[in-house]
Amino acid sequence: MSDPRIDHLVHEWMSGRLSRRALVRHLAAMGMSAAAISAALPIRGAALAAQVATPAEEIITAPEFEGQTLVVTSYGGTWEEFMRQEILPPWEEATGAMIELAVGLSTDWMTQLRAAGVDNPPFDVVIANETYISTGRLEGFFDTLPLDKVPNLEHVHEQLRMPDDIGVLALLSPIGFGYMTEEVEVPSPASWQMLPDYLPSVGIYNASNSACAQHIMMMAEILTGDYHDWEAGFEWIRDNLRDARQSDFSGDMETLLTTGEVNLGLLDSPAVARLKGQGVAIDWAAPEEGLLMFEQNTNVTVGSERKDLAYSFVNYWLGTDVQRKFMEQYFWTPANTQVQVPEDLADLIPVTPGNLGGIKLWDYEWLNSGVREEMIMRWNREMSL
Repeated sequence: MSDPRIDHLVHEWMSGRLSRRALVRHLAAMGMSAAAISAALPIRGAALAAQVATPAEEIITAPEFEGQTLVVTSYGGTWEEFMRQEILPPWEEATGAMIELAVGLSTDWMTQLRAAGVDNPPFDVVIANETYISTGRLEGFFDTLPLDKVPNLEHVHEQLRMPDDIGVLALLSPIGFGYMTEEVEVPSPASWQMLPDYLPSVGIYNASNSACAQHIMMMAEILTGDYHDWEAGFEWIRDNLRDARQSDFSGDMETLLTTGEVNLGLLDSPAVARLKGQGVAIDWAAPEEGLLMFEQNTNVTVGSERKDLAYSFVNYWLGTDVQRKFMEQYFWTPANTQVQVPEDLADLIPVTPGNLGGIKLWDYEWLNSGVREEMIMRWNREMSL
């Protein structure tokens, strides 16, 4: 490379100070074509060049969008920062609208929706875990996503489209076993029933985490063939894993693993990928019976006064540009089947749109019809140490 600017950018990328996405954006802004980028970068050039396509081509615009404000839920911390820096600007520039992020947690947003009522929602787009979204769906807070206004739904894996398109699972974070490679060996294939073999250095989630109910249902399905028979799953966990270390959220599970308090714990593959990138001696195993999942269900509220604007954002959210960004930066499994996981990320993103069958999908409306409350009561009574 003869251009010192390019040399500098590539050096920043190779040293980890510049993301791959940012590198390609800078090179494209310098007037380099996809072919030129591919030729200029000897390492992973083709994968990088494929990212040059402008996201504006996927954004639905209309004159009346100019000056409008859309309220979208968002987690805080690095998620919020990523949204503001990487996700929102292309859509805002293309539509002329602005996005106000309602920063918080799924439980906060559902509480605020109920307080405001179906006809006067504080949010236009709600992005949250399905275990909470399903209660809002039961209570009539969310609307059908029309295919003519959200055409990228056609590219979403059919397993991830909710009934009647009332919501869509837009991003997936599969949950299996994170384990410290210098401390334990995990057989292949791994199994949910092997967890007691690693006591007392095992981490599981307590009832405050959505993965706990999934764990119970998984064990019930393994033992009885029907996850609705949840008591059998709970009793197996109680009888076999009561001495396991309990965690209330995934960030805490990461700490338990990296500090040596547990050697094997329930953890999502994106978290393991991020820790591996930091040099942690950790790996991830997919139990042969199936995977749990942290997911981001995306919905438009029934009472939104900016429905078309909201549909434009959801369509953008499901588009290849946004999906690829979350895949590359957060190692989330994309829902859009047109997004291919590149070879250099294959080990870090083991679940792709092409092999979603291993992820279990639960009837959350059944779970949230009172069953989860029963699970929580039994857990607090019989699993609290």
